[in-house]
This record gives sequence, C-alpha cells and structure tokens, in this order.
Amino acid sequence: MGVKVLRSNEGDSINRTGDAIFIGEVRARNLAEGSQDVVASVVQFAAGAHTKMHRHTSDQMLLVLSGIGKVGDAEGDHVIGTGDSALILAGTDHWHGAGDTGSPMTHLSVMRGDSQSTVL
Repeated sequence: MGVKVLRSNEGDSINRTGDAIFIGEVRARNLAEGSQDVVASVVQFAAGAHTKMHRHTSDQMLLVLSGIGKVGDAEGDHVIGTGDSALILAGTDHWHGAGDTGSPMTHLSVMRGDSQSTVL
C-alpha cells in the first residue's frame, strides 16, 4: 500500500509514563507505523513532564502543536510554544518537554527510522 491514512481518531495513545527516557506523565501516539524510513510521533507532556537528557543517531525535528514547553542542550534552555519548531542535530545531548513552564505541551517528533537513542 503506497498511501496510508491515519485518521485523528485512530491509533493508540500509549502511556509512556515511567519509560526510561521520560520524567512525569507522558503519552505518545505513533504516526508512521510500518515505515522503515521515518519515526513520527505525537507526544503529550503533562505540566512538569520532560525527557531525560539523551541523544539520537539522526537529526530530530520537533514541532509544538499546543502548549508551552522547553528544549535544552549544553548551551541552555529555550522556551517553545505552539507553532515553534526545534531541529536537534544528530549526536546532540538534549532534553525536551513541558518542563517547568506550568503548561502541558504536545509536540510532533520526526526522526529517521533507524535512529538509535541513548539516555544519559
């Protein structure tokens, strides 16, 4: 099948709270199931929730769909809001999520399908 449509009311939102990479309440929905080339997920962070410091073997693009969040690296933290995007280059130690903004945040995350993640 060359085109796969995933409706907004289809697919499972998986509770990722307690996964090795997340701190706080987090849910994620895979948007690219079956693709070998791309990993795309909608990730919902409750207020205060975020990833631990980690890195990927490919670039990662984040697009904030709603709320206010943060993305940070060794050079500092950046507040990001609805419509903002962040490009995180492969090998960059970073974290992202709602952080201490007092707001929940939802972002779209897109990476190469073969990307590996390392939690630091």
